Amino acid sequence: MAAQKERRESMSRARNSLVFTTLGPGTSWVLWLDSDVVETPASLIQDLTAFDQPVIVPNCFQRYYDSSKRKWDIRPYDFNSWVDSQTAQNLAANMGPDEILLEGYAEMPTYRTLMAHLPDMKKLDPKKMLALDGVGGTALLVKADVHRDGAMFPAFPFFHLVETEGFAKMARRLGYEVIGLPDYFVYHYNE
Repeated sequence: MAAQKERRESMSRARNSLVFTTLGPGTSWVLWLDSDVVETPASLIQDLTAFDQPVIVPNCFQRYYDSSKRKWDIRPYDFNSWVDSQTAQNLAANMGPDEILLEGYAEMPTYRTLMAHLPDMKKLDPKKMLALDGVGGTALLVKADVHRDGAMFPAFPFFHLVETEGFAKMARRLGYEVIGLPDYFVYHYNE
């Protein structure tokens, strides 16, 4: 947890450098896809653009071998796509200007609604949408105009958020919707 602020600020600078040096006048969309995402639907780009949302993020899971069940299974991986909570807002209100909120650490319980925990595996609907306050960046599709209007990945505490979560806050403050797809999966490498 102690290394996350510096790590995520560094990732923000890298993401911003990529978008600011590659975004051209003819660019319509920007797909952020982490190199350790190992499986997506073949139609990922078509599927996500069909929603025509300014910012949209699928749910990121991992495939793993469950030795107790003796079979392959899936589990949530990315916990940065969330709906804010009053607890997290109260934590932020009492933080210093350079402190950030982090998701997924027992030392900092935020009690946010995590998209990773929302799928009903018995009744998946890949078209189900959820308004989000924070997004992860394992797989993230953004309309280029969102970046052109100034939404970037803050490498500094922006309302106590950095990187992709700070980006979501910035996009929302610019008036853009931020949407998650709780039942649409991409898969991250299982470390």
